[in-house]
Amino acid sequence: MSEGAGLQPDTCGCGPWTTLSGGSPCRIEDDHQANAFLANEAGQRTASANEMISGHREGERRCFRVLDGVVRLVRIFPDGQRQVARFAFPGDFVGLTASERELTCEAVTDTTVLEYDAERLERISDCNPHLARQLARALRDGVDQNVEHVRLLGRRSARQRLALFLKSLHGELGLGDLVPLPMARADIADHVGLTAETVSRAFAELKRRRVLMEIDRNLVRLDLSALTSLADET
Repeated sequence: MSEGAGLQPDTCGCGPWTTLSGGSPCRIEDDHQANAFLANEAGQRTASANEMISGHREGERRCFRVLDGVVRLVRIFPDGQRQVARFAFPGDFVGLTASERELTCEAVTDTTVLEYDAERLERISDCNPHLARQLARALRDGVDQNVEHVRLLGRRSARQRLALFLKSLHGELGLGDLVPLPMARADIADHVGLTAETVSRAFAELKRRRVLMEIDRNLVRLDLSALTSLADET
């Protein structure tokens, strides 16, 4: 081997890469390295509660990964009505698909996100199976959340819709039988397809049934067994 041969750049279809780690996607050997590479490929930004992170615009190229806080993806209809398509939590990607990039992305709480060029992210994932697996997992999680949202909207009663939402939120943020509620009741209403007044009445009904107890406005204690039974009622 000639002197300095080890310094020759990798050759692949990815093209030249310059990252903070000095590596290329072709050299990634495990998920830890994949996460480090993705972090180095991103810009980082913060957003205050209720600040818009990206707006509905044609040709939007950016996607995001939540580092801290909670964000919402919102569909705004011509008459001004809002639908919260989904919430995203630390570790979640938003905007990987073109359909999600057409939605408005807003911070629910003070939030930090990593910002990517979606097309570039897709291209580098073709270079390495560890990167591809990371993005495939994110896409699969997004599909699962959408399926659960459709299931929720298919429930007739407000209490069942709220129970399914709280069960899902507990899976994301729960600690024991406690679950924080970082989003406003109006956000919950726009997600479960009800008015804010109906959501408030549903909360009151779940409290009467002792399915939940409010510790404060943003924290509840759940009877998880009762919650599951209510969510699964037919």
